[in-house]
Amino acid sequence: MEKVQVLLSTYQGEQFLEEQMESLLRQTWKNLEILVRDDGSKDNTRKILEHYSKNYENIRYYPGKNIGVTKSFFELLTKSDAGYVAFCDQDDVWLENKIEAAVRKLKNAKGPALYCSNKILVDKNLHPMKRQDRKQLRPGFGNAVVECICTGCTAVLNRELADMISARLPEHAILHDWWTYLAASYTGKVIFDKHAYILYRQHEGNVVGAKGGFWGAVQSKAAYVRKNHGKLKGQLTDFSRLYQGERQKDALVKQILAAETFPGRLKLLGNRKMYRQSVLDEIIMRILFFIDRML
Repeated sequence: MEKVQVLLSTYQGEQFLEEQMESLLRQTWKNLEILVRDDGSKDNTRKILEHYSKNYENIRYYPGKNIGVTKSFFELLTKSDAGYVAFCDQDDVWLENKIEAAVRKLKNAKGPALYCSNKILVDKNLHPMKRQDRKQLRPGFGNAVVECICTGCTAVLNRELADMISARLPEHAILHDWWTYLAASYTGKVIFDKHAYILYRQHEGNVVGAKGGFWGAVQSKAAYVRKNHGKLKGQLTDFSRLYQGERQKDALVKQILAAETFPGRLKLLGNRKMYRQSVLDEIIMRILFFIDRML
């Protein structure tokens, strides 16, 4: 088995961290190494990680200062050297064959490649929720410029993609998973698996999904966009600086950034090369571009 490294960034994670660590140690893929960086926790997270790193030879622990989740994951990525690298959150539980399923999909990929998948949504006690992630999504660069369908805790990168990202680290990525999805869809292949191999915990400490009903969904999506207003411009500006050479993709990024002006927004409204996965998201996105609330 080729070596796989799991990259886990922690912060104030004492409540659920041990369950996650145990699920990683139960993986059927046995040539597994776990690289953990703590992002300045003040609770018992560091004590938990010290315990695991002392008792398991395949766990490498790096205590660190608080630099934020995105930079923390990128720092771990620069420390990795395995054939495959997986991102991991501190509060989920992985099914035993999660890594094996991802490597099976990636092993025949040529060039930079990213694997991501659906998730099993559970409450804080790991009980399945009524609403589930069961969609068959359509990855592509035209999607990646305006939406991330790669949830980081499902992502597995091959070595070529990991090296490429490590060599071109951004200053203004919205999140590590979105940046990874952008880079993979620009230079290589994105594999989306409709099956799910992760119990994706929903609790007070995270905000995922929408409120109930149609208007609840609209409100949640609008709130998410407001929260990230201004960040998309920074991410795409960084991307256009670091990745060049694909003429049509470069032109799409340039056209989106030109939407800061009113003529640019009008031109962008009719562009069908960029897209979001749902009809509702697509409508909201184009409205927000038109009223200058997307960039």
